[in-house]
Amino acid sequence: MSSTDSKNIDLNDAQNSVIEPIKKALPIDIDELTTLVGISRDHDTINYTYSVKNTPEQALLLPSTIDTIRKKLLKAYCNNSDEMKELKKDFSDGVNYHYDINNQEIIIIELKSTDCKNN
Repeated sequence: MSSTDSKNIDLNDAQNSVIEPIKKALPIDIDELTTLVGISRDHDTINYTYSVKNTPEQALLLPSTIDTIRKKLLKAYCNNSDEMKELKKDFSDGVNYHYDINNQEIIIIELKSTDCKNN
């Protein structure tokens, strides 16, 4: 086995160690409107899927709403806690946050570690 293969296996294990415990705990209420309903990975990107309730689609699509959500997510993502450093190392291509209303995807907010340098 090449060192690249073993690195990939280690990375897969690291990624799974992040995803599996969260997956087992789903659904997780984030606040009164938002519930984390899914978590997955796509190569080196982690995907969180949230179900949003009691919110009209138009309200979620407002640029001001998207901007507020993005800023809040970016603040958490760019936090230099050990947990976030590990997440960024394990998922080097970033994080995608999917927001659904009635199982229909309304918005996706994509963050990459390079976004943190701009703040």
